[in-house]
Amino acid sequence: MEKSKVLFVDDDRNLLHALQRKMRRKFDFEIAVGGEEALRILMEDGPFAVCIADMRMPGMDGVKLLTEIGRVSPDTVRMMLTGNADQHTAVEAINRGQIFRFFSKPCDDEVLEQGINDAIRQHHLITAERDLLEQTLAGSVKVLTDVLAQLNPLIFGRSMRVKSWCDMIARDIGYPQPWELGLAALLAPIGMVSLPPDTLARLAMGKVLQPLERDLLKRTPEVGKQLIANIPRLHHIGEIVYLQFKNFDGSGFPVGDSPKGKDIPLGARVLRILNDLAELSTSDMPLAQNFDELQEHPHRYDPELLGQISDLLAIVDDSYDIEAHPKGREQDVFLKSLRVHDFLMTDIETVEGHILLTHGNHVSEVQLQRLRVFQQIHKFREPIRIRRGGSALRPITE
Repeated sequence: MEKSKVLFVDDDRNLLHALQRKMRRKFDFEIAVGGEEALRILMEDGPFAVCIADMRMPGMDGVKLLTEIGRVSPDTVRMMLTGNADQHTAVEAINRGQIFRFFSKPCDDEVLEQGINDAIRQHHLITAERDLLEQTLAGSVKVLTDVLAQLNPLIFGRSMRVKSWCDMIARDIGYPQPWELGLAALLAPIGMVSLPPDTLARLAMGKVLQPLERDLLKRTPEVGKQLIANIPRLHHIGEIVYLQFKNFDGSGFPVGDSPKGKDIPLGARVLRILNDLAELSTSDMPLAQNFDELQEHPHRYDPELLGQISDLLAIVDDSYDIEAHPKGREQDVFLKSLRVHDFLMTDIETVEGHILLTHGNHVSEVQLQRLRVFQQIHKFREPIRIRRGGSALRPITE
């Protein structure tokens, strides 16, 4: 069985090397002299299951270090070891650094070893829960949204594209749980199931809504939050969905006493940008001019975040390496040749004008199966234009 990785941080080299000799037979035990070196090792050799840090170190103290580790590696279980055992230090360490356990120097080797083993078990619980949420729950939600996308391809199909953008940017913007952002994107339009079918149809066709319909539409994030509240452990995602139309200056839904600026959850600020990008863009990646259009409404978006996302996603012809990031091949195909993951450049519609799948989305397995059923009873306009192969374009960062 592979040993769990443990990082021990102190400014006393002799203590570090002595502990390493004792512990390396039982753990994958690495040491760091000071906070700066610890962060470097964490980024280069991580992830670590456990990090133990001395409280009193020159430069970056233990509380600051463990707080930063909690930001960049939230699954790492943090513990504090210090010779300063006063109550204030312990409380500060626990509250600011979310410390799992607090030891006083000198600490008996057996006590420290037991503490590390307890922390490893805690790490296993954390990662097991995360994997359950990320894989099982996210997969279930994907099936749900695939089905909804069949009922209204334009509205619910767009969430698939927003989810793909979230997956591309989550780590680069420092989102602590990337799976959570993608799940929020998939669930963002779920409140629209409360809209009457006629309203959904007019919305999909871009027709003007009546005042009552507009009011119902504004309240769909609240309905979404209520629906998500029935799913265990997704309270934070419910808040993101609830605040997805909240403007950075505090205007927008919900009105009244609600957060503004940086107090709006990061996920909601991301969706505020990406949802509008999906409205403007008809391709698999947003164009630079789409971001220019967003800049015309500065009160809506977090300006720093908008700049970050633009740098990560915006396509500018002279800024992309086509050989390194091939676009894939555009071609006209008949429906019988359509494959999962093909990117639709045109709508798939019947000869009567009923749209089954809209352009600007990748074909999912559920959508393809539904299309095969429809082909038995309907005739479609063929061929259709698709993009096949290659990977999503990413900007050159060097």
